[in-house]
Amino acid sequence: MSKAIKLALVIMLALLMVASGTLFIVAMTHPSAAYDPSKIKLDVDLHTRSEILTCAYKVYGDQNQNQWVAKTLIKNTGKMPVYDFKIWYKVRDFTDWTSGEEYPVISPGETVRDYCWPALPGDKVEQITTKTPVELVLKYEYKGLKKPIEDYKTIYMLGRNDFVFSSMKEEDRLTFADNFDNELFLAAFITPNEKTTKAFANSVAGGLETNTNDNDAYQAFLRCFDALRTHGVKYIQEPEGFWTGSESQYVQYPKDTIDRKSGTCIDLAICMSALMEAVGIKSYVALIPGHAIPLIQLPGSGDIIPIESTFIDQEYTLSHFPGTTSPDATADECIGIAQDELDQSSSEGTLILVDPEYWWQQGVMPSW
Repeated sequence: MSKAIKLALVIMLALLMVASGTLFIVAMTHPSAAYDPSKIKLDVDLHTRSEILTCAYKVYGDQNQNQWVAKTLIKNTGKMPVYDFKIWYKVRDFTDWTSGEEYPVISPGETVRDYCWPALPGDKVEQITTKTPVELVLKYEYKGLKKPIEDYKTIYMLGRNDFVFSSMKEEDRLTFADNFDNELFLAAFITPNEKTTKAFANSVAGGLETNTNDNDAYQAFLRCFDALRTHGVKYIQEPEGFWTGSESQYVQYPKDTIDRKSGTCIDLAICMSALMEAVGIKSYVALIPGHAIPLIQLPGSGDIIPIESTFIDQEYTLSHFPGTTSPDATADECIGIAQDELDQSSSEGTLILVDPEYWWQQGVMPSW
């Protein structure tokens, strides 16, 4: 056999393979004459979050996040392919229909997953002050269906000050961390650029090189503690069940704590974290059983320094923890106390360290 004949045969074989592949694709993506929509068996299972935390409502519209509002499992349980499946969502009174996703073919036995990331309007979300039910609507259609099918689920939009520690069902929580799987949303309460917060922070850290000097950053932390005490800030104990994670809890923004001159332990920790971030000092909020503690990271050494922020309230400190500190209950003493608390929780595996700067970079930015 000559080389020319061999080459011709190879070309013919290649053309046949391309043609057969094209025919296969056409067959899979276009209904045949035997296509009968009445014989299609499709399970469309809509799952939704029970609650939307409006403190960071923008994150629900970010497809790079895992904070979808709805997830739909679409399974072809029959023996006939489903063609041109399209799906839409809307949050009634808040959004229009989303652009419909299209699935050209869902083969028998195949399951596809579809997600809803709604772009919630800030002007409407801002008006929500308490837990409010809203309706999420799902609509889908496919080739041969006479009219679209709709499904509905009620979800709840929480007020701007509402926070839920965990969205997991209580029976599914196996570790301490499971009780705080919504930790990322705390970053939305830490508002270093808010006007009142920024002004208070600047008055505290004036004249200090907080970005580069460890001693100055440390002194700013002490000054912040003392300034809040001088401002008259009092510690308010959390209501019973605050840390259970099963219900929404009221959390203050730093401006609220400064203006009202009071706050729970988590309010005070959030406030100090925001004040430190406002002057360029990296901060954290530690969550331990029944308590929250603010921390800073020194810019040079990287050392982490905590402080017992509830002891800003000197009267509370001396009446509830007599002998724990000197009568002055100084900031330096409160740093040592906080370190002991964190060391114990760390050794017991009951410590969550919330890094607001990390979560801001992930898109969980303050909304207000």
